[in-house]
Amino acid sequence: MKHTRRIIVFTLLVAFGSSAFSQDIDKIIRPRKRQTPALYLKAYYLSPSINMVNAIRADITYGETLGVIRNINIGLSYRIPIYRFIYIQPEAIYGFATDWNDAFQSRDQFFPRIGYAFEHRLYSSFDFPIHIGARWCPSKLFAARAYLGPVFNFTLAKKDFRYTPGYVFSTGVGLDLLNILSVDAGYRIGMYNLTIYNETAHFFLATSIKF
Repeated sequence: MKHTRRIIVFTLLVAFGSSAFSQDIDKIIRPRKRQTPALYLKAYYLSPSINMVNAIRADITYGETLGVIRNINIGLSYRIPIYRFIYIQPEAIYGFATDWNDAFQSRDQFFPRIGYAFEHRLYSSFDFPIHIGARWCPSKLFAARAYLGPVFNFTLAKKDFRYTPGYVFSTGVGLDLLNILSVDAGYRIGMYNLTIYNETAHFFLATSIKF
């Protein structure tokens, strides 16, 4: 928790600094280059704890590949250019909670276990991030990004669709490779207005493929 403000301030500085620097570079090298809208298939690995390294190790050793799958959410991401290097990126991400121990013991193969886990899910989760970011593209091979924004969450349990009070504040950095693949790393923390929920901070990794 004590590092939360530092992480948020650092990302803000990176975002604004990247934007100002990239605009100067753009005037000199690429005065007419513009961003274009892009739709991505995106997968998040959401660390269940603040210590992501230990969380990944625990997932890898648990139930073979089933351990990592249990903390992955997938969905769609749409990047919309606003002005020069600034963009907004709404997303719709789906995940579900289930008894993974039961799924692991009830089936002896990977895909049947996933099917069993989904069929016996406790509830479904729908995340709607709205990221605002800056993108610097010095080469056709890659581009760097920094972004932040709120994440709104809804849950569906036994036909009861509910909005989760408050929101999650998300901030991160990313790389676009060959204008096809994107990788991200970031930080999330639960908030209500400007109040931070205790023990809600965790890191995430994400990868996206452009349609």
